[in-house]
Amino acid sequence: MVKIVKFFAYMLFFIVALMYLMPKESIYFFAEKQLQKYNVVIAHESVKDRGLSLELQHLDIYVESIQSAKIKKVDISLFGIYNEINVKNIDLSTAVASMLPTKIESLNIKYSLLNPLNVTLKAKGAFGTLDGVVNIKNRKIVAELKPSSLMKRDYRSALRNFKKQANGEYEYVQSF
Repeated sequence: MVKIVKFFAYMLFFIVALMYLMPKESIYFFAEKQLQKYNVVIAHESVKDRGLSLELQHLDIYVESIQSAKIKKVDISLFGIYNEINVKNIDLSTAVASMLPTKIESLNIKYSLLNPLNVTLKAKGAFGTLDGVVNIKNRKIVAELKPSSLMKRDYRSALRNFKKQANGEYEYVQSF
């Protein structure tokens, strides 16, 4: 029994040490370089390795050389079995102000090996709250929006892409 406990203790220590010593900044810069192939550039960010997570601050996102968003803070936690990205204070470009509210308070993206085919999304902002699932196998996005009064009043054209449910929420289903 003692050997089994020692084995699991050493295994846990090895996994935590591996996650702590993982070159998170290098992985981030590699991912940033991969995004450039799609004309998405992340600029002016500060990158800090926080041991078990990576913190990014003050990001400017450019798509096709047009500034699309400013993000105040991003926390990336890569644990292998469970991965999470938390984004705080997103300000979208004024170019989308006619289609969507430009302020997003938080965005949470989770992926777990316990549910390997789905990536879950949660967002909260001036538009209301959004809960979604991206199914990797079926290549399908399903999202439920609880719109704010601002969204219902000023952005009805954006709500046309959603299907209204009986409970007052809106559902978005799209294959990609």
